Amino acid sequence: MPEKYWPETIILWGAGATKSLGLHATSELIELVFKTIQNDFSFLKGKDKHLAKYFKKLITYDLVEDEKLAEIYDLKALEIIMNTNTKFNIHDLFTMMDQLINNNKGFNAFFEGKAKFLRVERIRGAKRCLVLIIEELERISVQDKPGYFDKSKIEPYFKLSKILTQLMVEEAKEFDKRGYKRDTRKFYLYSYGIISFNWDPVLLWNLYNAHKEENIKKIELHDGITLQLFNDFGTQVAIDRRNSNDSEIYYGIDESTCKGVNDDNYPSRILREGKLLFPHGMFGSRICPECGKSILSFSENCSRLSTEAFGPSILKELQKNWNYKTEKEKMYKRGAIECPYCGQITYPYDMPIIMQTLEKDTNILSLYEIKMEMGLLMKNAKHIVFLGYSLPMDDIMVKTFFMSSIAANDKKNLKCTVINHDKNYIGSEKWLEGKDIINYINNSQNKSTVQCIKNICNMFDIQNVRVSLKGIPDIFMENGNCSMEKVIDLLYPKKYFKEGFPIKR
Repeated sequence: MPEKYWPETIILWGAGATKSLGLHATSELIELVFKTIQNDFSFLKGKDKHLAKYFKKLITYDLVEDEKLAEIYDLKALEIIMNTNTKFNIHDLFTMMDQLINNNKGFNAFFEGKAKFLRVERIRGAKRCLVLIIEELERISVQDKPGYFDKSKIEPYFKLSKILTQLMVEEAKEFDKRGYKRDTRKFYLYSYGIISFNWDPVLLWNLYNAHKEENIKKIELHDGITLQLFNDFGTQVAIDRRNSNDSEIYYGIDESTCKGVNDDNYPSRILREGKLLFPHGMFGSRICPECGKSILSFSENCSRLSTEAFGPSILKELQKNWNYKTEKEKMYKRGAIECPYCGQITYPYDMPIIMQTLEKDTNILSLYEIKMEMGLLMKNAKHIVFLGYSLPMDDIMVKTFFMSSIAANDKKNLKCTVINHDKNYIGSEKWLEGKDIINYINNSQNKSTVQCIKNICNMFDIQNVRVSLKGIPDIFMENGNCSMEKVIDLLYPKKYFKEGFPIKR
């Protein structure tokens, strides 16, 4: 049977990977939402005054005084639900609301000395409001000034993206020398794939800009044909170019495109693509409520420091760089994006976001396709890298799916790298392996990191696991710059890939 080619190294990207940018983990988010609905904005101290002012306005005025917004995003219903149990974690809260919605049930509460009954329509509004607040909290968390990332914090992520892009160019040239057919997976598929369990588009935005800068250089292969690099999202996505005034639909690159364009009989340019999957959905994306198509919207000409990739806020003051393009968008505003397929208006509550809930929604076809692709990536991986992803026990659906996906993999050969953070190990270049991992688990007081390592080691042969506690981005930084050698050692260590990089297929 011929060998089937899949990315050899799979990166599992989690909340820990972007913590240094200011993005909040789910445990932090629920605490901030509690404070927000109680009008406690003390957590905004030190934040840009413009952002703090309009976030407060959104919560205290727009979601209260604007009747249309208040009906869609039912802040009062959310307040009633959350105040019935101030110890809700985000997992329990979303699961409860989803169970009520899926069973068409209302909610009884005792609030402000009175019995309250919320019909299921208000539960839906409360959930929309919760997602909106989470999105806005994450949006402003990364902004140094309105509309822009903190340059010093985002720079390591762009440098990482640049190095990944450069490595894929080097890989392409080597694969070309070896004679790998260009219209086969053996050539066009990156040797790494990324599965992001975050909702933020930080990684996508940086890779997109790194690819764009590299593609502009018009890199040539041995016969003079130009190479271009793209991402594959695991499902068909329409790219709505905000800087274009035409009404054309632009599509993301997928494997069928690579096969067609790379055909030796019709030489024009050569494409390569890397898997970048968002199985939990992503801020800024939309599913059209009329035609059901997936949409991504951002400008090709926008600064890479712009937070435009988060999509439009319902308040323009919270998303400075967003430009409403069509007449419909200008008319409706409030986070409106016109579907490039059918012309229907989509809103922030049309984002395909999967929260930590036991009531998983299987009706979103694009996310189902991504989930199936994710399973295949993990099943066929040779090396899995946990970059800030702890495989949390409360996300039981992901944990069980992960276990079933790697079950068919040969545990004796499947390698694993875990990157987490412990302040006592920041300066250490040492990888923990074998007995060192066990000693750390048994003796460390860092409970969250220990639990993460235990969760992962329970599913792998510990002899095939290595752990670094330098954290992210320190694991790939050296003297203030992202190091290509460290990135190669992270993704393609010679201990796991004897031939080194570029790897042999």
